[in-house]
Amino acid sequence: MVVTDTNGSSSLAQAFDSLTPQQMRERGSLKWSQYPGDVVGAWVAEMDLGTAPAVEAAIHQAMRHGLLGYMPPSVSQRVREETVRYQREAFGWEVEVEQVSLLPDVLSSLSAVITSHTSEGSPIIVPTPAYMPFLEIPGRHRRECIEVPSVTRPSRDGSPSWELDLDGVEAAMATGAGLLVLCNPWNPVGRVLTAAELDAVAALSSKYGVPVFSDEIHAPLVLEDGLVHLPYASRPGSDPDLTFTATAASKGWNIPGLKCAQLIASGRARRRWDADARSAHLKVEASVVGALATIAALRDGRDWLGEVRTYIRANRDLVGAALAGIEGMEPTLPEATYLAWLDCRGLGLERPARFFREEGGVAMNEGVTFGRTWSGFCRLNLATGRGIEDETLNRMRDAVRRLSGVSS
Repeated sequence: MVVTDTNGSSSLAQAFDSLTPQQMRERGSLKWSQYPGDVVGAWVAEMDLGTAPAVEAAIHQAMRHGLLGYMPPSVSQRVREETVRYQREAFGWEVEVEQVSLLPDVLSSLSAVITSHTSEGSPIIVPTPAYMPFLEIPGRHRRECIEVPSVTRPSRDGSPSWELDLDGVEAAMATGAGLLVLCNPWNPVGRVLTAAELDAVAALSSKYGVPVFSDEIHAPLVLEDGLVHLPYASRPGSDPDLTFTATAASKGWNIPGLKCAQLIASGRARRRWDADARSAHLKVEASVVGALATIAALRDGRDWLGEVRTYIRANRDLVGAALAGIEGMEPTLPEATYLAWLDCRGLGLERPARFFREEGGVAMNEGVTFGRTWSGFCRLNLATGRGIEDETLNRMRDAVRRLSGVSS
């Protein structure tokens, strides 16, 4: 239960507000230790906000009981059951327990789907900007990666609205592609794909017989009021024989290091997955501690998640207001996820993340790592304390002022 004071501020929000960069550095997470010295960590997709009390309790209980070995079948079964319940209650998607497999993470799921469901040499389609490993994994399995850059149109408030290039996706499918990698909600641009977009993808998948791997790991993190996450596989036009859904509690509850993801598949896709010996080892590699944490998150962690979404939404709005005043920067603020996508081309910067790290002491991800056409962009992590967010924005503004002073 979250306690709210007389001013309407929750104790959880107050705890987040009090976080400092020094505390984060002492914690020693990858986000804060990759770049030593006086650098604010705002790059890799992990939160500075801890995790839900129910998840903490589940981890401590596993330690007390010595549940640190291999996965008991009963725990694996409970994860599947909680996944089914959560998908039904949160998104209205009816899944059967037998359709859920446990794996260490979404990336191992993608690798397994590529090796077991595509022919060697068949291209893998990745709409960009894309989560960086999606661009790297096909090559590890001797598949070409076809990048399909997205298109932008101005939204009602003038900011860019990012959309899949469906014509580009279709052209790639027509070449004999083996798989489409879909990211919904979309990292790094923070879009929640609409029913119309998902249905258009489903129609192309069926037309060309190209399977779809849908990464829905950010589904719990829809920020925008009035928007809901729609699982791709829940759409009536999606072909069960051509559909894989990967999800996890790792982003919503900030437990990526605990290694327990879920792959959901049915139809022929399910039968081929179950029969493929190359992916059999993954079914026993999920972490038992991660499984127990996942059960707790999905069952008892949703109030905490709601508070965190509210907090991140306020950070998003703060960042939007601050960056709107910087000439030459155009932010895309997320509808979902905790990641903002910043267009810095107006500043004349090809590598803005390097500039802000070296000149402002703010570490972000370089846009070109999300696809070869995205030079001049960078990704900013918003899942931090309010004081740290203020410090981040001040550093970025000061760096741009110095840049302008040098340029003038």
